[in-house]
Amino acid sequence: PWSIQLLEEFGQCSFCKRKFFCTRLEKHMSICSKNQDSKRKVFDSGKARARGTELEQYRQGKSSRSAQSKTPPKKNSWKQKHEALIHTVSQARQVQQVLAKGGKEADLPPLPPIENPDYVACTYCGRKFSPRAAERHIPKCKNIKNRLESFCPIGMCQEGLKKGH
Repeated sequence: PWSIQLLEEFGQCSFCKRKFFCTRLEKHMSICSKNQDSKRKVFDSGKARARGTELEQYRQGKSSRSAQSKTPPKKNSWKQKHEALIHTVSQARQVQQVLAKGGKEADLPPLPPIENPDYVACTYCGRKFSPRAAERHIPKCKNIKNRLESFCPIGMCQEGLKKGH
């Protein structure tokens, strides 16, 4: 019987849906309405501890460098890699069967090259590289191709062939 009386003394906040004594509800709702408008910033204790030390300067330098070197996330190609693995295992099984029957490894046809979907093709020479290696290679290859096009030995370029050299 006394629990019903207590429930009647409680009121619910219209902002956060929490329950308070009726005497405290009005005060809470005035505060809760102010807090609903603004979101609190997440407190970073590591940043607060580093403030005023050498670590703060180190982190600032590191964050400015890391913002520049952000690379886009890799696309997930697990399915292609999985299929390539299954294909490789089946080919290895075939080789083992031929060797077990007394055949020679030289009699087997050469294995096809495995294509890595993460590799980037060079637009100038067509070779494929890992993304980091491609960043280094492509500018160099562009330079080399431009030099080769500007330098055309007699007999090698189209004009030389037309003149009969």
